[in-house]
Amino acid sequence: MGIIPVPCSGYQLVSQLNLKAIPAPVFGIGTAIFFGFSTPLTKLLLTNVEPWMLAGLLFLSGGVGLLPIYLLRNQLQLPVKSLEGKDWIWLGASVLAGGVIAPVLLTLGLTSTPAAVASLLLNFEGVFTAILAWTVFREIWRWRVFAGIIAITAGGILLSQSNYNQAGLSWGAIAILGTCLAWAMDSNFTNKVASKDALQLAMLKSGGAGVINVALALVLGQTFPGFPILLPIFGVGFMASGLTLVCFILALRRLGSARTGAYFALAPFAGATLAVLLLGESITQSLAVAALLMLLGTGLCITEKS
Repeated sequence: MGIIPVPCSGYQLVSQLNLKAIPAPVFGIGTAIFFGFSTPLTKLLLTNVEPWMLAGLLFLSGGVGLLPIYLLRNQLQLPVKSLEGKDWIWLGASVLAGGVIAPVLLTLGLTSTPAAVASLLLNFEGVFTAILAWTVFREIWRWRVFAGIIAITAGGILLSQSNYNQAGLSWGAIAILGTCLAWAMDSNFTNKVASKDALQLAMLKSGGAGVINVALALVLGQTFPGFPILLPIFGVGFMASGLTLVCFILALRRLGSARTGAYFALAPFAGATLAVLLLGESITQSLAVAALLMLLGTGLCITEKS
């Protein structure tokens, strides 16, 4: 019995796909759009699922959603660089920092921090990512990228100002800043293995973080939602943790941690745009100015030579 061949036309179409032909900023902007769009959608899901359980299920959905794509890609026997040796240490560190420590700190911070203040503080993730990349991980310092990060972060802060009341350096605020630092560490850890199989990395990162966080949520007494609620969670999770992570890793591979962090800071603008369209929120002056600042910052990052 011979092996049933994959249809030639389909195989050639996939095998000839050249990711290098796609401009690198596309992956950075894709990361921000997928993650940003997931924020207002996640807000809708919070009415039926407890926060920590929802976070775990979103991670898990990303890993499960990428699994059939990963298996199909392996059947086509396309050339990829799988994880090996010390790569697993960097992967474990990224899951621990971004998939376990960050959600725990974020959950603790949100219990005593207003949502507007938390949104403002979360914009420091891109700044922390760039600082770690340029100091600890020895990426090349780029002034244009630094200016872009400042512009994009300023836009993110403006998006948080509409409901902003006060921001003292409380324990909750410190926990939110710790979340930003943990995610920044995650970005730089992942950058160490970004040259390897993006699908495998995203699937393992998302799935591993999902299993850990769902287990922690169950230990804390949070309940597992019913099947009708799981369907929209799977859709949002596949976008927020699956597609986002694939684009994120491909962006890290081509742009490095600092520039990818700058593009990721566009996520609040993407989320605010969808909130206007989906939730009927009004277009404010802050949103308009933030859009200009973020477009300026993106332009600075795009025009920076690699």
